[in-house]
Amino acid sequence: MNNIILYLLTLLYFNTNEEQCVNWNEARNFYFYNLPINVTTERIQWADIDKLKPIKINNAARILGSSECKKQKIAIWKDEYLLVVEFNDGKKRKFKVSGYGGFLYDPGRKFYFVQEKDKDEWQSVIQTLRAQTNRN
Repeated sequence: MNNIILYLLTLLYFNTNEEQCVNWNEARNFYFYNLPINVTTERIQWADIDKLKPIKINNAARILGSSECKKQKIAIWKDEYLLVVEFNDGKKRKFKVSGYGGFLYDPGRKFYFVQEKDKDEWQSVIQTLRAQTNRN
């Protein structure tokens, strides 16, 4: 009996402490950035982000609103872009966007995969970011 109670308490603990998926309906602004050479989303400081030129892409909210949220351990990165999302409560979060297209990562939390129906539009977002990189 004690083992069952211990098991249930452990299960309850891990289920309530697992990071939830982002509610994209609570997001109000989506700012994409080209990262400086040798800088990653995980390592860049907020003060350094403030020095970068943002690229605001309005259709990101709609595309990400239907994305699939999953836990995943491995991803292959080809190019990397930074997405800063500002939520209605004023909080901001950094996301690592794959230039390969189709997914992004909330560092230490979850991956978000763009739905098949939105992949062409998402790839257009990536192309816009690439074009901005080539201008700099």
